[in-house]
Amino acid sequence: MSSPEKIVIDDCIILGNAVPDEISDNRFTVCTAGYSSKHGLIRIYPVPTTAKMKRWNIMEIPLEKNPKDKRFESWKVQDSKIDWRKLPERMRILDKLKDVEKRQLVAKLLSEFGVGCVEELNEKKLSLGMVKPTILGHELQPREEYDPSVQTTLDFTGLFLTRKNYPWIPKITYRCPSCKLEKPHNQQVVEWGFYEGMRNNPTNPQTVFENARIDDPLWDKTFLVGNQNRFKRSFLIISVFRFKMSGK
Repeated sequence: MSSPEKIVIDDCIILGNAVPDEISDNRFTVCTAGYSSKHGLIRIYPVPTTAKMKRWNIMEIPLEKNPKDKRFESWKVQDSKIDWRKLPERMRILDKLKDVEKRQLVAKLLSEFGVGCVEELNEKKLSLGMVKPTILGHELQPREEYDPSVQTTLDFTGLFLTRKNYPWIPKITYRCPSCKLEKPHNQQVVEWGFYEGMRNNPTNPQTVFENARIDDPLWDKTFLVGNQNRFKRSFLIISVFRFKMSGK
């Protein structure tokens, strides 16, 4: 078997992290999305929960192709299984986008990777893309596999929650600009910030939608969406980018 392709990306702008999960070998991980001017939209998985891969950070990261994930946007950190707990030390923060640069970047990504409908990503066999939604509604769906117990891990300070430890799944119903489906999209939001919002306000978890300005007409919203490795036709909302409209 040939060795996986290896690269070092020195211009990776972090676009978001999905809510943490626990994989089969008991590692706690997040799935991170980013953008490189040289490589386009990328997915990095698995990533330690302690990595400093916060949205808008510009980072240098050693990556390699994951033989278990054939989606061409997908990468993993080099030697992640061998040196898991030391991986964050090998990811360097080079800079962080300024506020005006954030807005400019999202506009650029929408221009380059935006689709008229999420169904186009399926047709083109793409696993990441941008969409400008018309939001019709939102809900918190009860989680069937909810586990109220919380984890402790050496990789994280204090109690640690994975997706199954949250009782609710945030979902957004929307139409794409040129929707191809008869019914609107109703997709799960996996953005970690939504789940942290529910954890911080357990008595009123619906405020996560208010915090994300989902219903606020004065704020412009754009979604970064991605599919799942096992269910390639099933897309999730990885990040909700929101900016106050100028002059409003």
